Order: sequence, then C-alpha cells, then structure tokens
Amino acid sequence: MNPLASDANTLGCLTPGPELLKQLMRQPLGATPLRVCSGGSSSRCAANGCWTVDLQRHREVSYHENSREIEFGTGLTMTELLQVLRASNRSIPIGLAGLTGSGFILTGGMGPLSRSQGLAVDSITAIEGIWGSGESFSFSEDHTTVDGRRWRGLMGASPFLAVVTRLRLQTQQIQPLRVRHGLISPSLLPELLQMAEQWPETCSLQWSWGDRLEIYAVDCSSKETTPQTLTGLDPILGTDQHAAVQHCADQLEQPTFGKLASETGSSIAAHSEVTGRLGPALGRQAGPLIERLSARLNERPHRGCRISAQQLGGATARIDRQRTSFIHRDSVWKPWITASWNPGDLSGRERSLQWMDQVSDDLRQAFPGLHLAQLHDHLPNHRQELVDAFGEWLPELRQLKSELDPEGRLPPL
Repeated sequence: MNPLASDANTLGCLTPGPELLKQLMRQPLGATPLRVCSGGSSSRCAANGCWTVDLQRHREVSYHENSREIEFGTGLTMTELLQVLRASNRSIPIGLAGLTGSGFILTGGMGPLSRSQGLAVDSITAIEGIWGSGESFSFSEDHTTVDGRRWRGLMGASPFLAVVTRLRLQTQQIQPLRVRHGLISPSLLPELLQMAEQWPETCSLQWSWGDRLEIYAVDCSSKETTPQTLTGLDPILGTDQHAAVQHCADQLEQPTFGKLASETGSSIAAHSEVTGRLGPALGRQAGPLIERLSARLNERPHRGCRISAQQLGGATARIDRQRTSFIHRDSVWKPWITASWNPGDLSGRERSLQWMDQVSDDLRQAFPGLHLAQLHDHLPNHRQELVDAFGEWLPELRQLKSELDPEGRLPPL
C-alpha cells in the first residue's frame, strides 16, 4: 500500500463481497467518506478517521475471444490483467507502473501508449458497481437504455459517485516496445520537448527531474529496426551509460521509470502527495518554463520532491470532450509534481505541500487543466482542483452527486 496511506490511523479495513458491499453502502458507519483500495497506490486509499473498503475479493477475470474484451473485478492490478491477456496475445494500455489498480483506469488511465491507443478509460465497454446511495448499477456502452449523464460521470469521476466492482475493456494486440532510457542535462530539455511534439503517435516522451533529469522515450511502431525517432536522441543523450535502446516484448518488460532521477536510494519510505496538470504543446514556451522549474527544484525541501511529465495527444485527442469526465482532450503534456517528506515530519510536510502548490501555480498558465489521479479532499486547494479538472462539466457532476450519493458517503465534489 502507498506509504502515506499505510501509516494512516484508520477506523479499519473492510473486505466485502458484492452482496455485502451493497448492504454496507446503506449502513451508517460513523464516518464518511469511505476510502476505496484497489491496487493500493493512491495516497487516499486509506486515511485518518476513515473506513477503507478493500476490493481484494473482487478478483474474477475472463477474456472473451469473440469480442476481444477482458472482464474483471476491480481488485486486480494492471500487471495481473496483462499477465492474463498475455496468453491470448492481447493487452490493455497501462501506465508507468503495473501495481496500480482500477482507479488508474477510472480516473483516465495515461501511459506511454496513450498517444497510439488512447486513454484506458476510453477502452471501457461495460461497468458495474454500487452508487453511494447503495443502489447497484450495470451499464454497457452499447445498451440503448444507458443514462448518458451517469455513464459520462463514471468515465473519469467515478470515485466521487460510486464503488466500481467490475469492468469490461476492449483489448489491443500486444505490441513490442523500444525504450530509450537515460539522463540528460536540464539545458537540453526545451529542445527535447519541441522535438517530441513533432514525433509520430507511436512515440511518446516521459521525463522525471529530481536529483538528475531522466528521460524515457517509448516507441511501439511495427518497424523491425530501431526507429529514427529514438536514434534522433543520440546527440542529446551522448554517451550516457544508461542510454541504450531496450527491446521489450510487451509492457510487462518495460524498465522502471523514475529510478535514474535519484542519485541514491533511501531506506525510509517517504510520504508523498502528487498533483498533475494538463495542457497543450509548449513550442517556444518550453525554454522559459524549464528555467523556472529549474529554480524551483533548487528550492525543493526534500530530496524526494520532483517534477515529472508524460506526453499525450494523438488518439487521446480524437474522443469528444463531452463523452467522458476527462474534458482536457487538447492536452499534449501531463506534468505532475511530487511533494515528499519523512514520516512524522509535520513541518517538512507543510513545506513540501507549499512547494507543490508553488510549482503548480508556475505551471498553471501553460497547463490550465488538472488530472485528478489522486484525490486531495483533505488539502486546502481541493475545490480549485475540481474546477481545473472538470471545468464546465462540474455543475452537472455535482447534480449527479446529489442524486447518486446524497449522504456524501464518497469523497466530496
């Protein structure tokens, strides 16, 4: 479980099956909102003074050969789903880590293959669960009786409305990947960002900047030789010892992202919060922005604090912005900020969260949108994050919340 969530002083952890979950959602538990644990990577899958509903009993999974869809309980991680699909030479797009649960999908689902395969949430074809009111639901995208408002709410904002227990996703044929992984000088990052904005959809750039600046370029094209896109990084990466192209049979073989950005590992599991912004291509704005971020990194209050980003666009932009609760379809970049502190260091926590807010403000003009991959209803800027995440759709979402979770059993909108 996420270190911050693991150390929380909770009221307890509940592991109900489908029928008991429905009854549970109708009971007065003495504290709200409920916290939900799927993969356990979220900092809010457990919290002080709250109950956690752990979905570990929802682990059934089946692959439908005719429709090429996978149907599964939301207690499975992304790695476990890919392992099941491997036998059929199929996959779904996951993120940069396989330990995430279905919350990754339900809040958007971004990863190195998003530019070619779309967001994970866009692959959903059916969804089941329990509304905050205790009523069960079961929707299929192709069913004529689906309430469009409720479907849209579940596609990107379900943590506020329901506990989702089962999903069906369209799958893709497994694609081998080539990963170019290395370290660069921060002075070269603006040039690299502008280069990546011209790449084909089969390529994506990720980077993480802490003690050092790590880049992680992925290509999933069908070419047998290393694409020119990755070899074009030679002048930037130079002779860095980590810069070799790694050939991966699938996403399960992807190298770990983020380790190169730290000079040394730590034996202490730091607590952290993460916030992610969204915005269009940078073009010539990249230089001044990177200079500003470099200054912020020199001020970071803990070595675990860092700034990272991943590239979107391509397939993610071809979905109508009114189809899901992820409205920022024009986004080309998702930068995210990690604030870290040592467990029990309250003043360190305050300094790191303040640093995170300052960096977020620096990014806001270039990246006005926000991706709610982590919930921050315990932090002062929660309401502004909701506005930045859902925009003009937020009033309708709040109306849905009043209908489907009238007693506020789930996180507030």
